[in-house]
Amino acid sequence: MKYSDSKISELVSVLGKEVSENFSPTLRAKLVGINEYEGTCIMEVVPSPYKSYTQDNHRAGERYMAPVYRIWNAYFF
Repeated sequence: MKYSDSKISELVSVLGKEVSENFSPTLRAKLVGINEYEGTCIMEVVPSPYKSYTQDNHRAGERYMAPVYRIWNAYFF
């Protein structure tokens, strides 16, 4: 499924920027890639500033896939 060009272009504008991401082990991640044809984003875990999640900071640098709609929501809502 190809996503709308507007959502993809909005996500391109935030490549490399951190965001609160509920599915990251540290609750923080940055967007490092987009596959518009698969409808996925490549996210990289970043260290958490939240005290209760700092025990997972050793996972910083791990990458995972997430759907475009969820990552778009994280950045723009």
